[in-house]
Amino acid sequence: MRIAAIVLALTLAACGAPPAAEAPQDASAGSTGVGNVPEQVFALESEALVGLWSFERDCGLYDLVFDADDLVQYYDYTTTPGNVISYRGSWSIADNNRVVLNVSLIDMENEPTDEARTFHLDVSAPVTDDLVGAFGPAGGPARDVTARRCEDEDRE
Repeated sequence: MRIAAIVLALTLAACGAPPAAEAPQDASAGSTGVGNVPEQVFALESEALVGLWSFERDCGLYDLVFDADDLVQYYDYTTTPGNVISYRGSWSIADNNRVVLNVSLIDMENEPTDEARTFHLDVSAPVTDDLVGAFGPAGGPARDVTARRCEDEDRE
């Protein structure tokens, strides 16, 4: 009997099947232990974007301001340290949860210039008080963002 148990254990080990005692403790029914999480399917709603968003999550400075009437303001603090480059224009939702910003550079008198740019925000999770995705100029490199929704303020 001992010999049969040893032969069975060696056969199982040779086949690559781990003994029952070696199963991962955190494994659940049907789990492979790899951690495959299916991508969450969602449809981006324009109402969810409306508001003030801070990429730094401190709400001291806003990076994106989406208005309900499809107007957007984008403040770029990364291009020139110590300065902000301001853009204003329109936004729309495209396929695959992409937000397209068509904006113009704002001059010192807060007026739009002829310099128009397009930015993309690819939203990768349902929008709550967090805005998760990748943001960047159309055709250029995008950076991962996890923006925080900030409290509305009286800006008039």
